[in-house]
Amino acid sequence: MSLDHTKIQEYETFLNKIPGIISSKIVLNQEGDIIELHILASTERNPKQISRDVQSALMAKYGIPLDHKVISIAQIQDGSRICRVNPRLAIKSVSINMEDSRVEARVVLAKDDKAFEGTACGLNFTQGRFRALAEATINAIQQFLGGECMFSVMDIQKTAISGKPVCIVAISQVSDHTEGFLVGSAPIEHDENKAVVKAVLDALNRKLGKLA
Repeated sequence: MSLDHTKIQEYETFLNKIPGIISSKIVLNQEGDIIELHILASTERNPKQISRDVQSALMAKYGIPLDHKVISIAQIQDGSRICRVNPRLAIKSVSINMEDSRVEARVVLAKDDKAFEGTACGLNFTQGRFRALAEATINAIQQFLGGECMFSVMDIQKTAISGKPVCIVAISQVSDHTEGFLVGSAPIEHDENKAVVKAVLDALNRKLGKLA
């Protein structure tokens, strides 16, 4: 939906009334479509909630549909310091429990002071172990996202580049009735189990800013 360039200030003033928002800046292309929406907010509310409120408010008031991917949120902490929303997850722990022909993978990811745990089972051989680790990582990510987006492991390969062992993972992303193809990789150094988790994060961490 094309917007009236002369009403940008009106739209921004309206958005600034949403709880938690301090100021906003709308960027349009030549056709009048919103290509960027920058929000400066306080830390009193979750950025995901603010993003949803922005979408709902623009639709309810002006009938403007807005893709959450164009919304960028920066939050001011303690009234002065800007804390940019960084949804990237880090590895807290990776463990494998083997019993007879089965393995159970447990992956814990961290964001700030919060932990997100995922588990998955597989057959006790290299490919089965790798897949269980990848699925456990995805389950932890799904917990972080609140189950809003679906991922599935398509393939995992252990290969070599320039003589160095590398783990490569291919992941399918299904969201809004569309399917995407994501690839991540990580060098295998001392722990190939952790390399699998790193490869999954390499594929998905780039997307978390748009999904969180």
